[in-house]
Amino acid sequence: MAEGIHYSIEDGVAVLSVDHPPVNALSHAVRVGMAAALDRAEADPMVKAVVLIGSGPTFPAGADLTEYESGLKAPYLREICARFEDSPHPFVAALHGTVYGGGLELALAAHYRVAQAGARASLPEVRMGLTPSAGATQRLPRLVGTPLALDMMITGGTLALDSGAGRALVDDICERDLRAHAVAFARTLIEAGRGPRPTREMRGMFEDYAAHADALTGKRAKLGAEEGAEAQVLHLAEAAALLPFETGVAMEQDAFEICLASDAARALRHAFTAERLARRFALPKGTVGPEIRRIAVLGPGPLAMQITIAALNAGVGVHWGASDPEKLCEGVEQLRDVFAAGVKGGGLSAEQGRARMQLLQWGESAEMIGGTDMVLLAARGQGEVPAPRGTIRAVAMSGRVDDLGLRFAPPVFSTRLMEVVQGPQGTAEQAAYGLALAERMHRVPVHVRSTGASIAGRLSAALHRAADALLDLGADPYAVDAAVEGWGWARPPFRMRDMGGLDDLALAERDEAAENWSALMIDVGRRGWVTGKGFYDWKDDGPEPSGAVKRLLNGLRAPRAIPPEDMVQLLVGAMANEGARMLAEGMALKASDIDAVAILAQDFPRAKGGPMMAAEQWGMLKVMKRLERLAHPDRAFWTPEAAWAEHIKYGRTFLSR
Repeated sequence: MAEGIHYSIEDGVAVLSVDHPPVNALSHAVRVGMAAALDRAEADPMVKAVVLIGSGPTFPAGADLTEYESGLKAPYLREICARFEDSPHPFVAALHGTVYGGGLELALAAHYRVAQAGARASLPEVRMGLTPSAGATQRLPRLVGTPLALDMMITGGTLALDSGAGRALVDDICERDLRAHAVAFARTLIEAGRGPRPTREMRGMFEDYAAHADALTGKRAKLGAEEGAEAQVLHLAEAAALLPFETGVAMEQDAFEICLASDAARALRHAFTAERLARRFALPKGTVGPEIRRIAVLGPGPLAMQITIAALNAGVGVHWGASDPEKLCEGVEQLRDVFAAGVKGGGLSAEQGRARMQLLQWGESAEMIGGTDMVLLAARGQGEVPAPRGTIRAVAMSGRVDDLGLRFAPPVFSTRLMEVVQGPQGTAEQAAYGLALAERMHRVPVHVRSTGASIAGRLSAALHRAADALLDLGADPYAVDAAVEGWGWARPPFRMRDMGGLDDLALAERDEAAENWSALMIDVGRRGWVTGKGFYDWKDDGPEPSGAVKRLLNGLRAPRAIPPEDMVQLLVGAMANEGARMLAEGMALKASDIDAVAILAQDFPRAKGGPMMAAEQWGMLKVMKRLERLAHPDRAFWTPEAAWAEHIKYGRTFLSR
């Protein structure tokens, strides 16, 4: 066996099976093995057709991202794709699972494609700041037309291959044994005398050039940007119809290399990888989580209802309980309204709406626990409800966690983050239950060790403490927000405070020489958006800077203009320093987890990678010195954690592996 590739011949058909668990990533070794297998097939007179298939749960699901950092080596994926397309034999790609990125590029270069029911395809490169690199910008428009190709390449969305628009990508659908089906399909090609069908020679989709041009114009108007991976994809898709195939592929390679070298692409790759790494919990080898089919959610109120909606949307059965079931009546009606609205808006079919409600049971808390895999406590007073011995309970509300806690970023029913808090008495088995539930609910799980604190909560507190410090130093809150937005973060601190209400932030402790400006706003009757006045004056058409707030601030400290770049680096540096504290305490287990939480819970710009990545890209020494030299009395907060100096001394960063 060539490394990562099983080679066999079945009735004149060479079968190349990629075997590189867990997702058959197209590493350098796999590409070398694939090239060797192609050599073997082309040299064998018994071979009349070739099938490429993936072992295990999926067709190759993309590149080995570590190569983007260490450097790509020949044979490159574009060279393998060219070998497929140039094959003298009919070449069939047998698709199942997640046909993503480089895997889809292989499939596009094949002459024919068969797919197992349920297979999904995607080109997620733009989410990592990259263009495709093996010809997809030239081949995909030739196969499915420019409108659909642009949708796939610019959004990075997933397309079902067994129905709808995705059906245009495949020649046949298989319900059961994909390998046998693909070999049989190849045999029919041989017997019918049908030879290679190179994608590069297809031009039919460009005959209606007006539709091609309209798709490009529409996407350009919507995108707006003239730089970045998305803009490059538009340029390359335009070239597909106008220039020779080989020229388009060469242009694509140039665009890929330009994107690969950019800070934004590196940050986006890190963000993508951080979400994957978050799923690797620090659990003893062999710890396996259960299959979660049904959960109990105990307690009335908004949190319980949002968790219930999220679980039902994921196909998880819910037993919703309360000490007084009558308190759930209104909530159940609201659930019906939510799903009815989804049906009316077209997001759900009527059958899907009914199926979700059929997954729900509700009643008295003690009666709802039976028959469930896990119990979530979503309101006070539910912890004493009796349950069978061994029942896994998780505290989903704020407060102390001794064993297992779950922290959902708001709004619970739509955000993708779930922090799994392993308390001081928590076991690996309990943490594995939390991980299993997060995966079942399509959330990104982050493993936290604490008595209830969450990474998102700590990062948010650090951001607002730093923002208050900037006001202490004379900064204008509107200048702070403008600096943050100008950097690319759409959730500036003072406007977001107003939108969430100032009451909770007003309780946060500050050094005696520092001010809690939210508390001051409340003292003068400004509580945030809900009352129409906070740091901003809230009008019908949105927030406006408040002259009254400016006068109040300037009467308490001298105003001072601070450069926008300095303010952003101090805010983000403070978050990175809080991340360093959490790592030192053992609360956060990986620096990349901190970045994943910032992106998923706080909408930290993906193109910056999170606070730990931002600190690395600015320069660890530069950020540490900025924190050290800040003339602010809250030194306990601003003093850099010892790990900064340690990493700098040895040429490392928080994200070094």
